[in-house]
Amino acid sequence: MAHRTTPEPGHFVKVATVGDITAGNVLAARLRSEGIEVRVHSPALGPYPVTVGRLAETELWVLSDRVADAASVLLDAEVNDAIAAADPEIDHVTTTRPFDRQVIALALGAIMVGLFIAAIIRVY
Repeated sequence: MAHRTTPEPGHFVKVATVGDITAGNVLAARLRSEGIEVRVHSPALGPYPVTVGRLAETELWVLSDRVADAASVLLDAEVNDAIAAADPEIDHVTTTRPFDRQVIALALGAIMVGLFIAAIIRVY
């Protein structure tokens, strides 16, 4: 049985892994704008979305006969991002990373528990 080194045409292959779902969706949109069919796989897309650490990684998959085109588009996007980050004439929008929903839920839960305990202490 021969070992196949290249996938058959029409099969999807992974071309990139990025750190979060937002970056994955942006790159997927870029690929689609170039006419490249892309599939996005991430735990953040499941019924129990995970958006922290390695579990937030997002994979981009394209058809095996479009890998070279996708690599070119992704390289172009990376180079343009690097140039934009280094160019002082470009007006950069500064944004802060929003808190994860889990952190907000934990903080609200701690506040509710604190208020409940304070109410019990006042009663006794």
